[in-house]
This record gives sequence, structure tokens and C-alpha cells, in this order.
Amino acid sequence: MQVAIGIVIVAVVIYIAIIGFQKYIDKQVQQLADRQQAIVDQAQATDFEKIEQLSLTGGSLAKFEDLQATAKAIQNDQLPAVSEQLTQIKQQAHSVKFVDARQNLKKVDTKLDGIKAQLSDIQSGLDALDDADQAHRAAVASLEKKYQDLRKVLLSQNFSFGPSIDKLEDRLANLESDFDNFSQLAKSGDHDAAEKVLDQLRHDTSALETDIDQIPPIYKDLVSGFPDQLTELQSGYHQLIDRHFHFEVATIEPEIQSLNKAIDDNKDLLGNLKVEAAQTGNHAIEKRIDHLYDVMQAEIDAKEVVDARQDEISKFLTHAMNQNHRLQVELDRLAQSYTLNNHEIERTRELNEQLKNIQDIYQADMTALTSKQAVYSQIAAHYEDQDKQLKGIEEEQVTINEGVAGLAAEESKAHDTLQRFDFEIHAIKRQVENMNLPGLPKDYLDYFMVVGKEIEKLDHDINKLVINMEDITKQLIVIQADMATLKEKTTDLTDAAVLSEQLLQYANRYKNSHDDVQEASEEAQRLFNEDFDYARSLEVIASAVDKVNPGSYKRIEDSYYSQKKDDAE
Repeated sequence: MQVAIGIVIVAVVIYIAIIGFQKYIDKQVQQLADRQQAIVDQAQATDFEKIEQLSLTGGSLAKFEDLQATAKAIQNDQLPAVSEQLTQIKQQAHSVKFVDARQNLKKVDTKLDGIKAQLSDIQSGLDALDDADQAHRAAVASLEKKYQDLRKVLLSQNFSFGPSIDKLEDRLANLESDFDNFSQLAKSGDHDAAEKVLDQLRHDTSALETDIDQIPPIYKDLVSGFPDQLTELQSGYHQLIDRHFHFEVATIEPEIQSLNKAIDDNKDLLGNLKVEAAQTGNHAIEKRIDHLYDVMQAEIDAKEVVDARQDEISKFLTHAMNQNHRLQVELDRLAQSYTLNNHEIERTRELNEQLKNIQDIYQADMTALTSKQAVYSQIAAHYEDQDKQLKGIEEEQVTINEGVAGLAAEESKAHDTLQRFDFEIHAIKRQVENMNLPGLPKDYLDYFMVVGKEIEKLDHDINKLVINMEDITKQLIVIQADMATLKEKTTDLTDAAVLSEQLLQYANRYKNSHDDVQEASEEAQRLFNEDFDYARSLEVIASAVDKVNPGSYKRIEDSYYSQKKDDAE
């Protein structure tokens, strides 16, 4: 009984599951059927009639027919096939073929996605055809108005285009012919072919518009602007020639003739519609004309400079030459008494040659001015250069003069210093002699002799007929240092001698009681009297005395220097 109940329960569960899955399949089928109906509505709403009314031809018509064919295939084949598949899916579900039913559901879903995408592409294609038709209609209207405007400009302002007018009109006529071709293609509905023509037509129209805009100002310069300037230049040039102006290179009139030819050449370029080349040529002509103005203006400005600076340069040159003459005379005089070590005479002669060159150029310029053959810009440049040279010469003259101006004063000061050195060395000699020393150390005597000979040489050199003050100055510096060293050596010598004598006398009180003092005293006396080594003599006796009576040498030394200081004051 329990087994039977279990079987019944299982059967019931299976039955319920089958019924539930069938309902799920039916629901999915209904959803797909709804999607199918929406696509059917979308397909029926596609407006082919609007595009058919455009009367398409050529490539555009082929595209339209492809779109129509695709739409018919969707309506007649693909959508009915979907309906059959949905019916089949229901039958599979009721036949408990659930796996097949589920697989077919997925296939239908994918197919509907594909159909919807095809319908979107169809609509996009129809929109593109419609847009192309509208765009071409607008282009026809726009280009037609543009050509009318261009024709009006060429007719009403034909004088502004000069030799370009005939070819501009030819280009406009060719463009209008191309436009007629485009217009016919657009009206016939062959938008693909029309689009290819339209791109070139727009490019050529834009190029013509640019030329029509650019040619008038170019032509205006060629027929009025440049010729008027050349006439003005020609007139101004002859006026300057009448006023005795001259130019470095006689190229103004040939350049004016060359510019007239350049103008004619540019007109020919315009006649051949070589607008960019003509524009470049105009810029070159403009620069050349500006250069001629600059050349003529430069001479006018230069004349003002020459008139203003002529007397200034003349006075500056005269002053510099007078200064150089006086400097040469002074150097010749000084050379009789002093050796000039910095090539002052040679430098002054070089300055004199430089001044002669400046004078030659200045005189040549004056001759040109007097004979009315002057190129003012050249003379103004000469003045500028001469002013710089004269300033440099003046600075050099001052430097030379300052270098020799103090020779006499330096000589007098050197004589005074020599007398002082002579007095000082004699004073040192007397100081040492007055000490009545038994003799002097050889190194001291040698140094004393060296300083003495230095003073003698200075005395000899300073009394020559021609004095080398540079060498005298060097000798003075050397003697100054050596004299200071000699004084220091003399002080050391005399201090050591006096202190040695005082300590030898002080040591007498210890000689009988201290053998080492007796022995040191004898050695110090020998160094003093025989070797004349007063420093060593002091060192020996001081050491011995300090051993017997510590600090005794310091007391004697302090007393000596204190007394010496008092005597000096």
C-alpha cells in the first residue's frame, strides 16, 4: 500500500512539473511572438514610398532596390519562418521535447535580433538616400546663388581684375557647365555620381572665389600703387642729383627700370591666373621699392650728420694732433734724462701715423664736399669711425702722459731715499764701532757689505746722464728690505754682546765656588773675544748662571731692555 502511494505521489509531481514547464515554454513563445509582431509593425512602417518618389537612378537606385529586396525577404520569408518555428516549439513542448524546445527558443531569439538589425540598417540606408537628396538639392541652390554672385562681381568690377578677367570668366563658365552636370545628376536621383562631382565642384568654386578675392589688391598695386611710388622715386632721385647728392653705386635708375619690368611680368602672371606667384612677386617688388626709399633717405639723413659734425671732427682732429705733438716734444725731452721703458716714443709715433691717416681721409672727404662729389653716407660713416679712433687716441695719449709725468718727482724722491739709506748705514756703522767689540761675525760683515754695495750702485745709477727710473725703483725696494734686515741683525748683535758682557761680570761671583760656571765663563769669553759669536757666548753663560741662580738671566735681560727703552724715549 505504501509503495502504491509513493508511486502516485511521484506521478503527480512529474505531471505537475510537465504542466509547469509547458506553461513556461508557452510564455516564452508568447514573448517571442510579441517581439515578432513588433518587428512586423516596424517593417510595415518603413517608408519606401517616400524614397520611391525621389526618382532615384544609377548607384542610388541600386542601393534602394537592395534595401527593398532585403525588406521583402524579411516580410515574405524570414518573419513567416519565425511563425512556423514558434508553432513547432509549442508542439515540441506538448510532446515533452523540452530540450529541443529550449534550443529552438534560443535560435528564434537570435533570428529576431538579426531581423531587427536588418530593419535598422534598411532605415539607415533610406535615411541616407533621403539626406543625400536634400543635401544635393541644398547644394544646387547654394552653388547656383554663388555662381550668380561671382558673375555679378566679374561683370560689375571687371576693371579690377585687369588681364585676369578673360580667364576668370572662362573658369566661371567651366564651373557652371560642371554645375549643370551636377544639377542634372542630383535631379535625376543618381546621388552617388552627383556626390563625386560635388566634391570637385566645391573645391574648384572655392579656388575661384579665393582668386577673385586676391587678384584686385594685387592688380591695384601693379597698376597704381607701385607705378606711383616709382614715379615718386624717379622724381626724388633727380631732385637729389640736382642738389648734388651722390650714391655709392649708381643703381637707382637701373633698378627703377628693372622694377617696371617686374611689374609687367607680374601682370602676365595674373593674366595666366598664377595668383600665388604674382602675390609673391608683389612682395618682392615692395621690398625692392622700400630699399630704394631707404637708400635715398639714408643719404638725406647722412647729409644732416655731415653738416652737424664736420666742424666737430675737424676740431677734435686738430686738438688730437696738437696734443700728440706736445707729447712727442715732452717725451724727447724726458728721453734725454730718463730711460722710457714702455715704448712711449714708439707708441706716440704710431698715434701720429694714425692721426695722419685720419687727416688724409678727412681731407679727401672735404675735397669731395667742396667739389660736390660727396657720398654723404660714406662721409658720415667716416666721421663715426674717426670719432671712435680719436677718442681712443686721446685715451692713449693720457695714459702715456700719466706714465711719464711723475718721472722728475720720482727722481727727487729717489735721491731723498738714497740720502736716508746712506745716513742709516753710516749710523749703523758708528753704532757698532762705538761698542768697541773685539770683532764682528763674518756673516754680519758680509751682509753689511752687500747693503753698502747696493747703496753705492744706487748712487751711481741715479747720477747717470740718463736715468732708468723703473730700475731705480726696483733697487729702492730691494734696499728698503735689506736695510730693515740689516737693522734687525745689528740689533740682535748688539743686544747679544751687551747681555753677554753683563752676564760674564755677573758670573764672576760664582766662578770660585762653582766649577761649571768657571768653565762656562771661559768658553763664553773665548766665543766673545775670538769667534765674535756673541749670541752663542750669551747662550753658554746664561745657561750656566741659571743653573746656579735660576731666573737670574731673565732679571738681567728685563733690566737691560727696560733701560734700553728708557734711553730710546
